[in-house]
Amino acid sequence: MTSPVAEFTPRSASQTPTDKRAPQPCWVLLRGLVREARHWGDFPQRLADALQARVLCPDLPGNGQLYREKSPVRLADQVEYLRRTVLAYGNNLHSPSAPVQLLGLSMGGMVATEWALQYPREVGRLMLINSSLGDLSPPWQRLRPSALLPLTGGLLLDTPRREALIYRLTCRHRVDNTLQQWVSYARDCPVSRANFLRQLYAAALYRSGHRVPTVPALVLSSHIDAMVNPACSIAIAEHWHAQHAVHPSAGHDLPHDDPGWVLEQIARWQSSA
Repeated sequence: MTSPVAEFTPRSASQTPTDKRAPQPCWVLLRGLVREARHWGDFPQRLADALQARVLCPDLPGNGQLYREKSPVRLADQVEYLRRTVLAYGNNLHSPSAPVQLLGLSMGGMVATEWALQYPREVGRLMLINSSLGDLSPPWQRLRPSALLPLTGGLLLDTPRREALIYRLTCRHRVDNTLQQWVSYARDCPVSRANFLRQLYAAALYRSGHRVPTVPALVLSSHIDAMVNPACSIAIAEHWHAQHAVHPSAGHDLPHDDPGWVLEQIARWQSSA
């Protein structure tokens, strides 16, 4: 079985001998509903190269290489799985000199938020992309009704038509061969209908308790996101007093539609800290 964690390191090291004695930053990238590590495309490698960092892209139970496992109905349980996974990859979460940097897209942003809230000393930075929180936004903003009906109906479609539907809902900028790759991933690691519903349930029920992470946070959103109303990101950024940037033309899967813009926002965020 292929590893449920995709790992990326910089292709060209620009570190000095002094740098090498310091812990290498580790970013953990978390995808959303029924998506897996491979759906990041080349973004993790570009992130590793740009930041000279180690990047881990774990599959969550029920998705990707873990598609045979049952998805938890509590996002807190996803956090515990991820903590064990990151520890297994040699990251000492209890070392204050080497916390992980979390980047979560959609439901992945909720999981990242819960991790930062429960274990603030383990997290150095927190970045959300087109995510939402149930205690800050109403259900019809967190998942637009115009997306919910097609998504649930898509459970009855065959794999190519279902992936084409998800592609239309999440991506505004078409990239050659992306849809064919997504169909291949879905055939290779088919997410069950039960796991789809369990993940949807977990995301719908998640509440942050109006708590505010103590780590630096960046919120990115897409102005014409067809899945999640960008008002959800505005609500998070205002409640957290976090930096917020809006892309004018990308869809829900912002790292797919404009990875260069996302990397630019990260660079600005880090330089302003």
